Amino acid sequence: MRTTRLTTIALAATLSCAGVLAVGPAAGASAPLGCQYKVLWPTAGVYESPNPNSVVVKTKHAGDIVGASTCEGAGYNEYGYVLVTTDAAADGRGWIRDQAVVQI
Repeated sequence: MRTTRLTTIALAATLSCAGVLAVGPAAGASAPLGCQYKVLWPTAGVYESPNPNSVVVKTKHAGDIVGASTCEGAGYNEYGYVLVTTDAAADGRGWIRDQAVVQI
């Protein structure tokens, strides 16, 4: 647990230096149950970090279900992101634009 907390703190510090405005639970999120989302956009990129200039590690399509065991959200300038699990990201954590998905 301590390692997870330290990793979260380190990630938050890194993201704040990169211009991220907020990192925390997504609105209306239920952390113990995790979050699942349905992709609304025809195509939506899954980013390595919550930043529009980040590498797109995977592309999801309308109707795909994505999610993670925790409900985290992040913001970068005017862009909002939600956490999704993906093997394509180096740390297993990807980020997708919050406007591209709806919580189910």
